[in-house]
Amino acid sequence: MPSRLLPISSEEKKWVKNLTPRRGLNYHFSRGCLRHVMSKMTGLEPLEIPLKADPGKPPLLAEGFGHISMSHCSDALLIGWSSTKIGVDIERKDRQFQAHKLSKRFFTEAENCEIENLTPSQAKEIVLKRWVVKEAAIKWQSGKIATNINQWTWENKSLFAYHKRLGHKIKIYERSYDKWNYAIALDEDSLIREPIICLN
Repeated sequence: MPSRLLPISSEEKKWVKNLTPRRGLNYHFSRGCLRHVMSKMTGLEPLEIPLKADPGKPPLLAEGFGHISMSHCSDALLIGWSSTKIGVDIERKDRQFQAHKLSKRFFTEAENCEIENLTPSQAKEIVLKRWVVKEAAIKWQSGKIATNINQWTWENKSLFAYHKRLGHKIKIYERSYDKWNYAIALDEDSLIREPIICLN
């Protein structure tokens, strides 16, 4: 993580002032990093990146710049950039939660059956993977967690996720790296065999 906050636009600075200190710091950090990374990849100055990234809403790029998605946990930021719709999510593998309880609250009956007889550690591993997949899918959809988390279904290690009510089918890349689990959601007909992951 950078030791200092990176430049953001004047509009983004106004958002920071209206957020709580913690949310404002996360907002400044993530948008600054996003501008920095895209600057390196496009040659544009960070503040020239045509980004609209209001708090609580999916970040948008100007037409012709593709699609973008962001996710962060306590010590990592994942930025997804694609020519087509994309959703990403990242979580630490050691995040503490009660797997069976969380699954019963948010997941489907079939998904709960899959972990019913697993040990707490085995259940936690699958539930965490399923959570990042569903979050990535919801970001691909530009939807809300509360109304979509139990609509998206994903079988462990499957290449696709499905939205029960809306009929969406999307391609899923569920992976782990070092201390994190992450997922990338792309259009069903995406020709990408494996997303390119750049570490900074």
